[in-house]
Amino acid sequence: MYCSDKLIKKDQETFALKIPADKDFKILQLTDLHLGFGPLSKNRDKMALEAVTKIIEKAEPDMIVITGDAIFPFFPKSGTMNNGMQAAKLMKFMDGFEIPYTLVFGNHDCEMGSTCNKEELAELYKQGKYCIFTEGRKELTGVGNFIINLVDEQGNVLLPLVMLDSNMYGDGGWFFSGFDCINDDQVDWCMKRLDALAAENPGLEAMAFFHMPLAQFKEAYEKMKLGDRSVTYCHGSVGENNDYLGISKFEGTFFDRAVESGIIKWMFCGHDHLNTLSLKYKGIQMTYGMSTDYLGYKGIHKKYTQRGGTLITRDRAGNVDIKMVPLGSVVSTRVRGAKKKGGK
Repeated sequence: MYCSDKLIKKDQETFALKIPADKDFKILQLTDLHLGFGPLSKNRDKMALEAVTKIIEKAEPDMIVITGDAIFPFFPKSGTMNNGMQAAKLMKFMDGFEIPYTLVFGNHDCEMGSTCNKEELAELYKQGKYCIFTEGRKELTGVGNFIINLVDEQGNVLLPLVMLDSNMYGDGGWFFSGFDCINDDQVDWCMKRLDALAAENPGLEAMAFFHMPLAQFKEAYEKMKLGDRSVTYCHGSVGENNDYLGISKFEGTFFDRAVESGIIKWMFCGHDHLNTLSLKYKGIQMTYGMSTDYLGYKGIHKKYTQRGGTLITRDRAGNVDIKMVPLGSVVSTRVRGAKKKGGK
């Protein structure tokens, strides 16, 4: 666990991280690294690790958040199902930057038949020298539901970062049962915790990080394509075939409850490696992080416009700016229905 006088673990589901009042605080979102660390993935892993290094050096973040599928214990691709070994190598790599980092689970971190389940991976991640992680309440669905409150020197909460497990596959049926979602008990927990924080900190705004996109991301995108101006285009594009967004087939309540609460203003996900879209809808900016995958998709090592990170900057006045940090020099902004800056 990250050991610093700036970090306090308040309870089993809450951290407080002190940030300086006289400078901007930068969070780098990385997602879908799909590191195999096996005999079949050595070359692709090397490319991914070099890419992550370049992105971190380019962004110079104060903190890093990995939104799922950091490792890939899928034997046909990596040659191993030992995700415990993969997690250990990931931590060693990330610890080398000496920057505090945290993560949420995706749908591939624990493939069927892999060595460790989520609870066992959680115990490993808690050992990372710069890792901020906890399994959270055991009675909640998923593993790794927790909050990192960014606070000032006096302990006043400036910005809660909510980490949520968007789970894997529905009804315990793995791939063929469709993607799961953030479950209602997680939603209840999240909203109660944020309501309590907001009661003590009027005007509080929060961010949420999870792996799989919400159904409302697709809803907003479809509305934008039809010219609905209730959706604001922020950046990025949809690069998946046929405008695919890998949403759950299960109806979740997280977005609607967040709109009702009014505290969460920013949501960050991964999962669809070729999508980099960021939209503002019903007062919430939903952002796909740029992926760093060289292994998961067939032929993805030849792609380049989606590869990079997403830099989230909170300035000293409390304003938030979100921008892509591409690995290369080219970023795709081809989106139907998007109202670009300066356009009509």
